[in-house]
Amino acid sequence: LTASFDSNGAKVYVDGVEQISGVTVNDYSSPVTFTVRSKIEYTFTVSLTYSSLPKVFIETAGGKEIPSKWEDWLSGSSVTVYNPDWTVDYSGPTGIRGRGNSTWGYPKKPYALKLDSKAKILGMPKHKRWVLLANWMDRTLLRNRVAFQIAKSTGLDWNPNGEFVDVVLNGKHVGNYYLCEHIKVDKNRVNIHELDENATEGDDITGGYIMELDINYDEINKFKSDIFKLPYMFKDPDEVNKQQFAYLQDYVNEMEASLDNDELLAADKFMEYMDIDSYIDWWFVHELTDNSEPAHPKSTYMHKDKLGKMKAGPVWDFDWGTFQPGAKYTIKHTLYYPRLFKNPTFVARVKERWALLKPEFNKISAFIESEKKTITPSEKMNHEMWPITQTVNGDESLTFEEAVRRMKSAYEEKLKWLDKAINQL
Repeated sequence: LTASFDSNGAKVYVDGVEQISGVTVNDYSSPVTFTVRSKIEYTFTVSLTYSSLPKVFIETAGGKEIPSKWEDWLSGSSVTVYNPDWTVDYSGPTGIRGRGNSTWGYPKKPYALKLDSKAKILGMPKHKRWVLLANWMDRTLLRNRVAFQIAKSTGLDWNPNGEFVDVVLNGKHVGNYYLCEHIKVDKNRVNIHELDENATEGDDITGGYIMELDINYDEINKFKSDIFKLPYMFKDPDEVNKQQFAYLQDYVNEMEASLDNDELLAADKFMEYMDIDSYIDWWFVHELTDNSEPAHPKSTYMHKDKLGKMKAGPVWDFDWGTFQPGAKYTIKHTLYYPRLFKNPTFVARVKERWALLKPEFNKISAFIESEKKTITPSEKMNHEMWPITQTVNGDESLTFEEAVRRMKSAYEEKLKWLDKAINQL
């Protein structure tokens, strides 16, 4: 590499070789010492850390600051994604804006990208919409990645794909990010029927819908369910007509009535409305990761296809309060689960699904170790740039190695505890 530098007239040397700014080449695979010779001799050692992750270079239009999620997309920007060997994986125009609720207020910002046309990125299926998760509060940087892998071990319809990357924004390295798929209705994402915006009756208004349950309650179309008072928001599509709105609201209220009534619950009436395998697998993911977000609820997604039942998922948002020591139930007493666990059919199916999926859950500890090795150099640079200044997950003062060890130990403890608890239901 060549170094560019300014000097006040003194000559600069490396191993006795005079250095010309922007010209002289040195091998930076080990530390390089620059000697500045004037009346007093000074030495400066340059040590580079190299990450083998893919690189994402973003240039905003005119170097402008990126707006928040509440503002319009900043168009006229560009993104180039490099493979680890510096070959170009993708390059093209993009819109960009901030994303997240509380996370947008943190020092390290998360972003959303909207490409001009669908594109495959780092081997992930084609789409326009992508997100860059900052994971600022996560000392391990691994919580979302590992949770998504647990979800992939289940029978849930779709779970976000992603890759760790190093991001350079307007010429400045801004750290380690998780580039992943955005939750959208699409054949390459949540593969359900795309709702016709003009549909007003019959089978055409039965799907597909992606709903988010979140106390932020900040989408255009939303309602509180009649019985459980849950905040349902239309996520995709976010705009629906009156008939579509009424259909989904009625469906949710009928579903809740089938759970709330003891006789209907005992008769398994809820199974006419709910795909119970999805609710079981989604519950496994949140219990294994200790994700209590559904208790609010926040970042809780459900979806319904045309003529289909309501399904739990996709999973999302695992960087806060997850993978904690001290095994216990995390969401068994939230959402619809207190009623579901009173139903013998549901409990029996939980045991069946657990026995089937447990061998896959046993592989997660090895996955954590593998991912730790992959991101170690990138994590080192990221932590120097973005030290965590809040106590969120309880591992902020630990080294990266210690934090990952704590995470893996907590997971193994919960896996063992949950195995026993489920078998005793």
